[in-house]
Amino acid sequence: MKKKTASRKVTLTPVTLLMLSLGVFFILLGLMGVLPTVQESVFSLTDTYLYIEVLFGIVEIAFGVFLISSLFTFFTKKIKYTMSFLIFVFWAARIIFSKVIWGFAITSSGIRFTPDFGTWLLILSCELIIAACLWINVKANQT
Repeated sequence: MKKKTASRKVTLTPVTLLMLSLGVFFILLGLMGVLPTVQESVFSLTDTYLYIEVLFGIVEIAFGVFLISSLFTFFTKKIKYTMSFLIFVFWAARIIFSKVIWGFAITSSGIRFTPDFGTWLLILSCELIIAACLWINVKANQT
């Protein structure tokens, strides 16, 4: 008798599509953070602390794999909720590092944004959209 593996049928809902696209996004973002020859461009954390970029990249890959694998395997609702919340907190911390700690400096001549205010604001809005998508995932897995 063949042993059945733990898998489930995936139905294409808006949340499923969102999780699939976020999973792919996190895997690609993580690979770009880990590989030294690839530049993350707008989602780059910092040019100064490359080891932090690599560390965040590894975590991003793991989160992306979890987001995609949770669509095809059985995880309890509690595990999905906990991991979804952890991914959301991680992303919020990433925003704080990239936009607040390393994103601007207050000098004697005023506030200096990196790279410039318009680009900083545009990237922040993209990161907040991703945070909102992650929060939708948290709420979808809430028990």
